[in-house]
Amino acid sequence: MNGIERIHIKSSWQDAYTEIGKNCEPTANALYPGIFSDIGMPLVNDAVGIIECTKEEAVSRYDWKEGIDTILHFANGTKATMQEKFLTYHISTMTFETEKGSGEPGAWFYCTAQYYFIGYAKQYKQGNHDFQDWMLIDLPGLHRIDAVSALNWQHNRNVRMNRRAKFQYLYFDDVPASCIVARYHGPTAGTPQQHYWDTILQAGPPPRLT
Repeated sequence: MNGIERIHIKSSWQDAYTEIGKNCEPTANALYPGIFSDIGMPLVNDAVGIIECTKEEAVSRYDWKEGIDTILHFANGTKATMQEKFLTYHISTMTFETEKGSGEPGAWFYCTAQYYFIGYAKQYKQGNHDFQDWMLIDLPGLHRIDAVSALNWQHNRNVRMNRRAKFQYLYFDDVPASCIVARYHGPTAGTPQQHYWDTILQAGPPPRLT
């Protein structure tokens, strides 16, 4: 059994975003064992497995219909699902697609992942695929808080590369602390990321409705 299982859907679609995803996967793979160990949920091992499938194959529903990119297997025998986003923008935000270019609901509405990881490779154009800023959140926790609170959402539309999707985002500092599982701010150049957790926060109980 692999500690990290990735779901790759076979597709001829290629653009800058898919290229960034492919190049930054090894960075994320190297980070996850340390992140989950530090919050008391070590992976069963550091191995990475790839499940390749087509949209027509049953396993592909995880990525295509449920928004799940990765399945994590923990040392205590449990497992969890995660969606990932790897970006290169200079401002760090927790970003969710709300409407696809086709007009259908985006991943904010259909994603069933338990964790959501977003990493910023801000030196990507210089050939550095490491993340200078990243955040791991409890996604159901964020949905719960959003249902009862007025979060500082910003809204925009992606008009690049014919994607035309709508999305909403929170600046990292606006993400509710109780949803943050782990957060990292970039180190000095050349410092191993695994050894520099900026904050590790256990998600608190969901807010009570009054």
